Amino acid sequence: MHKTHPILQVVLVIVCCLSFIYGAKLIADAIQAAFVPKDSSKPRALSNAMLLTDEEAASYVGLPEASFKELVSKSEAIREKLSAYDTNQYISFFQINGRRYYSKITLDKWIDYHMLHSRGKDPFSS
Repeated sequence: MHKTHPILQVVLVIVCCLSFIYGAKLIADAIQAAFVPKDSSKPRALSNAMLLTDEEAASYVGLPEASFKELVSKSEAIREKLSAYDTNQYISFFQINGRRYYSKITLDKWIDYHMLHSRGKDPFSS
């Protein structure tokens, strides 16, 4: 039988433990990196605020800000020509000092309305 020294056994146990800890750290870093946006153009996390700016509302509904603003403009142009319409058919907002503000609740209702009624078509296409 081959005899090992007790000190060598302790060293081997320590090396194995350190290898395990280092491997776990590498895995944890890889998982974290997979969930962290790599560039700053990704939407930032929304606050718990009830009202959202154009940028935040666009991020909330998953559209680029320019596309969201275009959608709101189309929505307003059509809505202004109507005397009656379903409340959730158009994106509701109000303005303060020229800035538009949206409610998360009304955005959710707008999305739900179009999920039921648009049948995959652009609701504001001409």
